[in-house]
Amino acid sequence: MAGLSTGQQAQVTKAVKHKIASFPTDHPPVEMAADIHELVRFLAGTDDPYASIKRDSNEVCRSCLPLLHENLAWSLDPFSTAVKLAIAGNVIDFGAYAVKPLSRRAVRQTVEDVLSQPLSGDSPDALVAAVDQATTILFIGDNAGECFFDRFLLERLPTHKLTYAVRGGPVLNDATLDDARAAGIEDVCPVIDTGDKSPGVVFNRCSPAFREALEASDLVIAKGQGNYESLSGRTDRAYVFITKVKCDVIADDIGFPTGSNVVRITQPRMERRETMSAENSRRQMEVSYA
Repeated sequence: MAGLSTGQQAQVTKAVKHKIASFPTDHPPVEMAADIHELVRFLAGTDDPYASIKRDSNEVCRSCLPLLHENLAWSLDPFSTAVKLAIAGNVIDFGAYAVKPLSRRAVRQTVEDVLSQPLSGDSPDALVAAVDQATTILFIGDNAGECFFDRFLLERLPTHKLTYAVRGGPVLNDATLDDARAAGIEDVCPVIDTGDKSPGVVFNRCSPAFREALEASDLVIAKGQGNYESLSGRTDRAYVFITKVKCDVIADDIGFPTGSNVVRITQPRMERRETMSAENSRRQMEVSYA
């Protein structure tokens, strides 16, 4: 994709082997990914090898908006459907899957598949309770194109509490400010970036402005596996992880099989608050699409 010669590809492979040998096992994988992609971009002489894929993803997802609106219009539970649409958008991930053109047909099939499947983990009612409890919410997006799907959920949250965050620069097909703007997220709530090109949130690499925004938030909603990899061990505040499980490593950690549509809510370790009724806070519950 980056147009590297055979020699340059060998150079990258050698560097990656060296990186793996010395990489601390208690650091999130997205930190190593950021370094690898930085090397590839440098050798290729391009800032964004995924630029055309991201443009195509935005255009295809924009063209699918009537379908998404239709699904919500016919839904008996629009909030749960908005959560599922956000997960359907998370399938647009060229880091997890082989790179191939995204089509309207593929998006339509993905939406149908996700809407027909149950949600695993915590219920949409538990998510509503966590949102109601929060004063300030930071919503961290994942991929380009996916922002269009996120908007349906964002519009059903209290937007005066919301800030939406994207990556600080190109990495994989992750969303940047341009992608959030293309989806019209700025019409819903303020948009910021992490100040970093990691495909997740690596705190010591993020900008002071992003760290300040996160510290000011008592609830973080994080989309996708990269954000889960880098944030799931934190207990400093409440986190909501919304993702499609795409690999066995994440499946083993999150506790649901590959292919599952998951909402996972974690509370601060030192400040556990009774934010949900016993019925709504039960783990491992399955919520079927009405």
